[in-house]
Amino acid sequence: MNRKKELEEALEAARIVLRDTYSALNSLEKANNWSFLDILGGEGLSSLMKRNHIRSANRAINELKHDIERLRKELGDINIDLPGEISDSLSDNMFDIFFDNIFTDLRVRSEIRSKINELVEFRDMIESLIQRLEREI
Repeated sequence: MNRKKELEEALEAARIVLRDTYSALNSLEKANNWSFLDILGGEGLSSLMKRNHIRSANRAINELKHDIERLRKELGDINIDLPGEISDSLSDNMFDIFFDNIFTDLRVRSEIRSKINELVEFRDMIESLIQRLEREI
């Protein structure tokens, strides 16, 4: 296969990674907004909505794992670290929704903000990769 074709396939894979990164970021931003309301005393609804957006973000992050594998195959061996998921276990949900308190809300908000920052760094790295591929094509 010629180099231009390989670069175009890598570019396509990188754009898919970027799309799913934005999807995860969007869900986390929504979770962050709901977590702010939850801290202010939003009761159970805000906790439920926050957890719903966390699950959406985790699905997008899981999808990113598959996208990254495809991108790695297209580019050869590259070292890309993917941000991890936000904990969404049954006990997390129980404490956050049923035993709703400021300490749990603050911990969850801190974790959300941390993942947003990780994904922003990751997004910037992928955008830079896309620019390099576009220049090379």
